[in-house]
Amino acid sequence: MRRVLVGLLLLLAACGKEPSSSSFAGLTSESPIEFGLADVATKGKPAITSLPTLAAQDFSVSAWHTPEGETFDVPGGTSVKYFENHRFGYIKGPGEGDTYAEHAWQGVTRSGVTLLPNPVYYPLDGSLTFFCYAPYRADAAALPAPNPDTRDIILTDPVTDDAVRARLPGYLIGSPVIRYTPAASARDQVDFLAASPILDVSRLDNSGRFSLGFDHRLTQVKFAFNYDGYLPDPEFACVTSIEVRNVVSSAYLYFTEPTPYVTGCSWSTDASLDDPFTPGTPLPTASYRLTDEEVGGVRELIPSNVMSSHIPEKNGANDNHLPVCTDEGILFLLPQTLSNDAELEVGYVIAEQHGVPKVTDVLTVKLRTSSMTAWPAGKQVRYLLTLNIPNHQVSGISAQLSDWEDAGNTHTTEQLLPHTTP
Repeated sequence: MRRVLVGLLLLLAACGKEPSSSSFAGLTSESPIEFGLADVATKGKPAITSLPTLAAQDFSVSAWHTPEGETFDVPGGTSVKYFENHRFGYIKGPGEGDTYAEHAWQGVTRSGVTLLPNPVYYPLDGSLTFFCYAPYRADAAALPAPNPDTRDIILTDPVTDDAVRARLPGYLIGSPVIRYTPAASARDQVDFLAASPILDVSRLDNSGRFSLGFDHRLTQVKFAFNYDGYLPDPEFACVTSIEVRNVVSSAYLYFTEPTPYVTGCSWSTDASLDDPFTPGTPLPTASYRLTDEEVGGVRELIPSNVMSSHIPEKNGANDNHLPVCTDEGILFLLPQTLSNDAELEVGYVIAEQHGVPKVTDVLTVKLRTSSMTAWPAGKQVRYLLTLNIPNHQVSGISAQLSDWEDAGNTHTTEQLLPHTTP
């Protein structure tokens, strides 16, 4: 899994400014918590040289305070919320480029592209535990919740019910939980990132310098096609719609500590948003559609200005599938074990030379294959489909698992909105 590593630089002094959204009653320092960019790297890649996308979206930081001599993860302990869902961003200096290394990431407020400092301050005593996600959502912790609630990212309070905690393996006691719901439209879906929590760090530890690693928490789902059968020249076939049906549409991401001070994140597979207190309640499901766009008289998903939109005839090696490319975006969906109800619906058209449709058809196939029974987090799943033109069916489907790819830039760990498929 590829990752953004951001050095956490905590600059310390003394003051008395209270953090917002806080249950903390102690004294704070004078200097704000700031994030440096030490040791910036992409796993398996050269050093990241472009951070504009992350800077345009910002990220969220929440912190819990633990008194001196205690640790955060003690059941019934005295840790309290220090601040919640605070926006962190980068304010450039005059003439500064896109290295984002001259200053520090800090608490900010944003109005469009304008950022103003809005710092939060390190406590004089005790330690902090940090929880972070991206891209930032101002309403993630809003109370009361909007009605209807259409938020994609919701930051919720720590789980206190023992029965629910028992169904969250490795749950870090006292940590918040993030409910994530992919947007209904692919154009509005985002590359959701979350960092493994940093536990029990104080202003005196390691000169206040720590590493914060953001990981991709969703699955990229892509498609490619060829066809089997005969089409007389100059007829051609093209895909007009793709719909992923009956897949998990909302789930809890929770923070973990499987062994002492080894932290991470996991998706809940046994705590439904519909009824988190009843074991076995099915997770909610939905369908997601890549819509078509009109190109040269035929509505097709593979625009001719990107590459040839005509699905190629299957070659002898069956290795010439044409990837679906559309400015609408790609699908960023929840990792999950695929049920037998999960399906892929494909619409295609056979057209004459000038794009006049002769045949239109819609085919349905199971998403669960012998080689792809689950979508893992932080990976790309690409389905390869062969359309059997004479018999109006899918004659072949396979799925490939590969490392995360960008949809719009070459720095894979920083793929946030906006996204387009190259």
